Amino acid sequence: MLKFMRKYATGYMVKAIFGLIIVVFIFWGVGGLKDGDKTVAEVGPYSISMAEYQETYNRSLNMYRLILKDKLDENTLKGLKLKERTMDDLVGRYLLLLKAKELGLTVSDEEYRTYLDSIEAFKSDGKFNKKLFSEALKRNGMDPNRFEESEKIAILNQKMVNLIKDNGVIINDGQAWKGYVKARGKVDLAYMVFDPADYRKKVDVSDRELQDLYEKEKGSYIGENRYQLKYITIDEKSSIKDDAAYLDLLKAKSLEAYGKEKSLTVTDLGDLRESEVQKKLKNLKPQEWLKGLKKGDISLPIRADGKSYIFQVTELETGKPFDKASVIKELREKVSAEKAKSLSKKEAEEAIQKKAFNSKKDTGFLSRSAGEIPKIGIIPPEYAGFLTLSKDRPLYEKPVEIGGKYYVFSFKDEKAPDAQEWEKDKAAFKKYMIQMNGDAFFKSFMEDLKKTSKIKINWKEINVGS
Repeated sequence: MLKFMRKYATGYMVKAIFGLIIVVFIFWGVGGLKDGDKTVAEVGPYSISMAEYQETYNRSLNMYRLILKDKLDENTLKGLKLKERTMDDLVGRYLLLLKAKELGLTVSDEEYRTYLDSIEAFKSDGKFNKKLFSEALKRNGMDPNRFEESEKIAILNQKMVNLIKDNGVIINDGQAWKGYVKARGKVDLAYMVFDPADYRKKVDVSDRELQDLYEKEKGSYIGENRYQLKYITIDEKSSIKDDAAYLDLLKAKSLEAYGKEKSLTVTDLGDLRESEVQKKLKNLKPQEWLKGLKKGDISLPIRADGKSYIFQVTELETGKPFDKASVIKELREKVSAEKAKSLSKKEAEEAIQKKAFNSKKDTGFLSRSAGEIPKIGIIPPEYAGFLTLSKDRPLYEKPVEIGGKYYVFSFKDEKAPDAQEWEKDKAAFKKYMIQMNGDAFFKSFMEDLKKTSKIKINWKEINVGS
């Protein structure tokens, strides 16, 4: 909710489109402890129930499913840390509500009516229509009182967000100019390059080391399996159900015969390497069901785009181990490259530590917000800090890896933005900085609020229940 509201109309009122109503409810919902429902967290006097937590979690999960679709696999979901983010969101909402009540902030009935009047989905002939409002809530299973409570809390929280951001940040001309220089200024950097290729002759890889590594990794040096696959396709509208077909196939053991019996098309993919199967059937995710299947085995139904596919492995040739001499040669190359890279990075770090900087190479003038250095490559975001080097901070404190090489950067020269451009852009840039700094200040404010507030989270209950 907080991300989508805008500060217009009556102070903190917003003008929304119908899509945001759904977003508001998705991200807010209404808390409150139902009879018999377990409490999973407490924020001051407020209780967060398992139902509220689970509802918020599921709606966020569904949002990511809509956005990421088939890219939302187990690893991606794990990286999102959705459980932690859901709880952090809920705790933040109640902390803001506490602070709002402490300051005596409220949302009047008039403000709420103004809010409803701004929603196009509830309008007829340009005016709020109570019938449309009731029908929209009914379609989404929302009780009007529950909806009103939810939206008033959300509006109250947005008042707090705006209050914190607006009053927590003051940008003077000097601060704005420094920010403008950082965003629009240019810098020329001298650099030294430490190329791992130059260190290959300096590293040694013993036969014993390679033999030990071979014994450890030889299991991964095996050729691809080759498969001959056939499959039947069952439309979801068909009278034949895929789970029943699967059980029948386990008994019949012949996909070809079953297909003829049921008048189902049998497709023969022919002889394919495993990587070719992965590519050809990408949308069916064969990596999840192919491995482990033996000759004659039937796959579980794979559902996609309103159809089900059941495969049978008609022939299988397992991959054979690679020739040991070839593997040893590949391992020698791999270990040599790793050692050379490690050595080049170490010498780059020593050059920084000793401040032993001596180079006639330079980047030429770059924008301080550049994303790429000509003839060197794209700047990794985690190293963009070297573009802020100045007379006061002339040497970047760590090697920068670009394109497999390590670079040590030092300040050489700089160009300030044009003064006339600055005068023209000053007002707009100050507004931009206030917004950016406001976001940072708000984040810091919330972290401090968490440290000083009474918060209790029962992660054990959450992990068991969700």
